Amino acid sequence: MKVKILLSVLLAMTLAGVSKASAQDIKIGVVDMQQCLNKYYKTKLKVKDVEAQAKGSRAKLDERVADFKRIQVRLGALDKKARDTALSQEARKGAAVEMQQLVQEGRAKERELQEAQRKAQGELLNARQQMEKTLVDEVRVVVNEASKKAGLDMVIDKSFLPRGNKVLVVVTEKVPDLTDAVIAVLNKDAPPEAAAAEEKAADK
Repeated sequence: MKVKILLSVLLAMTLAGVSKASAQDIKIGVVDMQQCLNKYYKTKLKVKDVEAQAKGSRAKLDERVADFKRIQVRLGALDKKARDTALSQEARKGAAVEMQQLVQEGRAKERELQEAQRKAQGELLNARQQMEKTLVDEVRVVVNEASKKAGLDMVIDKSFLPRGNKVLVVVTEKVPDLTDAVIAVLNKDAPPEAAAAEEKAADK
């Protein structure tokens, strides 16, 4: 057991020495990925597309909900008719039969509504995930190009680090920040209206 502990200590000391020596040669930069995504003109366009899809899904679901509520209202009227002793036995019986048939239809509509809700939620979730992946991938490409141009070996995302992360404690002016350069490249082909909207938002 003591031999294993000694070997572990020696290994840790060796790795620490290597890391210390290597760190002197590694050029590190930082980037704020969240800010890059927020400032990227395509982000707002993609978000609008997902919002439009969500609006369309809600409209279709609202139609199903309205149809289901109409059945419930009709069931209430039939139930009242079936219990109305002022009506003939035949009329009451007919209302009861119609009500039973409508109950079956209502259950089927309810199942269809629940399935449509699950499907819509799944489609929206996939759309959001795909949107996020597409945007992040596009930003990463620009970050990689910017890091190579700056001669950096490592770029740390300073926006997504947990608050409790002790790795990135201090960032001095000597550490290159690629954020502005990345945003500039991302928006170099932005349409005029997108650029104008960004400038207006910045003035606020």
